[in-house]
Amino acid sequence: MGLESIALPVLMISIAIVLAHWLGHTSELTDESGSPTGGLFGTAVATMGMLSTAAYVLTMDMFGPIADNAGGIIKMSRQPESVREISDVLDADGNTKKATTKGFAIGSAALASFLLCSAYMDEVDVAIPQVFVDGLLGSMLIFLLSFLIRI
Repeated sequence: MGLESIALPVLMISIAIVLAHWLGHTSELTDESGSPTGGLFGTAVATMGMLSTAAYVLTMDMFGPIADNAGGIIKMSRQPESVREISDVLDADGNTKKATTKGFAIGSAALASFLLCSAYMDEVDVAIPQVFVDGLLGSMLIFLLSFLIRI
């Protein structure tokens, strides 16, 4: 699978955002001024639901490096090849788990970013040049720091 593998996760996250917003909107919740806020509340509940399993996902994310380090210790201690074969199976499973948890992290970040964007729309006026320039500089810092750290 190549670049087309992004289609299904993006569609699923998009459906989750729209469905959560619609379910929240049907609750007809309003703020003090009477503006409808149920949609954002529904999206917030969906985000919290997805993040409620974060401890389990983070634990599974650590399985790969632990299995990989165990394989390195087995190799350095010159154990029989049969022992190394067992650790290779664990290492392969750990890499699969790590890839799965990365997708989960991206999905929960997408839901949370929708909420952040809607919060900024109320408070931040992008038409002011200083605000727009600050946004550009902040975006640039991510790439600059990634280059410097070489992630």
